[in-house]
Amino acid sequence: MTLSACQEEVESEQPVRPVKAIIVHQQSGQIARTFSGDIRARTESAPGFRISGKIVERLVDTGDSVSAGQLIARLDDTDLLLSENSARAAMQSAKTRLTVAQDALKRAKTLQPKGYTPASVVDQRQLETDAAEAALEAAEALFRQASNAKGYALLKADKAGIVTAVQAEAGQVVQAGSPVIRLAADGDKEVALNVPEQDVIGLTIGQQAELTLWADKNVTAKGRISEIAGQADPGSRTYAVRIAIDNPPASMRLGMTVSAVLWFGSDLSYTPVPLTALTLIDGRKAVFVADRATSQVSPRFIETDGVMQDAVKVKTGLKVDEVVVTGGVQFLTDGMQVRLPDNVTQTASISFSETQR
Repeated sequence: MTLSACQEEVESEQPVRPVKAIIVHQQSGQIARTFSGDIRARTESAPGFRISGKIVERLVDTGDSVSAGQLIARLDDTDLLLSENSARAAMQSAKTRLTVAQDALKRAKTLQPKGYTPASVVDQRQLETDAAEAALEAAEALFRQASNAKGYALLKADKAGIVTAVQAEAGQVVQAGSPVIRLAADGDKEVALNVPEQDVIGLTIGQQAELTLWADKNVTAKGRISEIAGQADPGSRTYAVRIAIDNPPASMRLGMTVSAVLWFGSDLSYTPVPLTALTLIDGRKAVFVADRATSQVSPRFIETDGVMQDAVKVKTGLKVDEVVVTGGVQFLTDGMQVRLPDNVTQTASISFSETQR
């Protein structure tokens, strides 16, 4: 009888089960993703001649800094000079014809009151004068056009900047409008990114970004999204995004690689809990919460708001600083005694695959 009583006492005792646990805390609903991009000028242009011709001289190379009005390249202007001289001669001839016509009209008007010149002659002289004035205006316009054409043989920078590419060489015949160089204008800089379509839907114009220079992690800057392409690139299926840099450091030079951190999601707070803490009780999502004083666990029904790679977002059901069991929940029952890990007295951190704030 004594042996039987001892056996019943041993069977009635429940072992204290060791468990894993964390102290829950709240996080923002935003997730950070990092993209790589390169620094570019806010304004880039491809200057070219306004007329066709043969380049006889190019005065800048890739990497050169140019000032506004600086000469970039020059065309062969031999034919342009001939056209200008011809237009000048035609203009001088038109001036002479106008002078002769004006003198003839003046004499006719002087002799008409005395009866020496009929009115029809005066009208004819007036007609010739008007025609000479029109011819002179046309000749002057042609001369100005020829002079402008000669000036177009000189390609000058319309703004200060840096030459990022050379697209024509001396001796090459170029058509009007063909780019000779590519010029990155001085001033504002921005970062060019390529963002996948699943991420671009979470971006908005004006959204803040954190920028870090790849060559030197200590060089950082703030930025904001200034442009989002309306159509994906047909080859990469990504969208071009531009981030304007606020007060860029001098060490952030054109062409350098930059890591840009962009935040996705809402600002609503949530409580992250590892997936291993989740269980189902009567078809409802629940976790087991442990009492620090008694080391007993009890189920707690929760509402979730999405699943991350290794955690679930809990909207309601948990309070900050509560202890949640994260391992072996399938063996727990209400009121069961457990042995908590020593580190539950300190706020535990959960490692996720993406940066959060």
